[in-house]
Amino acid sequence: MHLALAAIGKVVGSGLGTAASTAAGTASAAGGIGSTALTVLQGLSAGIGILGQIGSANAAARASEDAAVQADLEAGQEKVDATNQQTQMKRELMRILGANEVATANAGIDISAGIGQQANASAKREAQTNLSVSRNDQEFRSALYRLRANGLRQKAGSQRTAGLLSAVGTGLDYGISLYQRG
Repeated sequence: MHLALAAIGKVVGSGLGTAASTAAGTASAAGGIGSTALTVLQGLSAGIGILGQIGSANAAARASEDAAVQADLEAGQEKVDATNQQTQMKRELMRILGANEVATANAGIDISAGIGQQANASAKREAQTNLSVSRNDQEFRSALYRLRANGLRQKAGSQRTAGLLSAVGTGLDYGISLYQRG
C-alpha cells in the first residue's frame, strides 16, 4: 500500500505527493495500531485460556481430593460397621451360651462337663471363626477404600500438573506466534 501511494505521489506532483505521503503515514500508523491491538487481544485471549486451563485442572483436582476424603470416610465407616457387627456376634454368642446353660441345667445335666461343655465349646469356636472372618473382611474393605483414596490423591496431583503444563503450552504457543510475526 505504501508503494502505491508513493507512486501516485510522484505522478501527481509534489503537492499531491506530500498529501499522499501523509496519507500513507496515517495508514501505516493505523495498521500499526491495528496490529498492536490484535496482539494485545491475542495476548489477553492466551492469558484467559491459561487461567481457564489452570482453573479447570484445579476444579478436577478438588473433585478427586473430595472423592479421596469420601473414600477415607467410607474406610472409617466400614470399621465402625464391622465393630457393630462383631459386637452383635458376641451378644449372639452370649445368648447362645446362656441358652445352652439353661437348657442343660433344666435337663439336669452338669454344665461344667460333658455335653453342655461341648456345646459351649462348639458355639465359642464357631463364633471365633465368624469374628475372624468378619475382621478380615473389614480390614480388606477398609484397605480397598484407603487404596482408592490414595489413587484419587495421586490423580489430583496429576490433574494439577497436566493443567499447568497445558497452560505453559498455551503461553509458549502465543510466544512463538509473536516471534514468527516479527
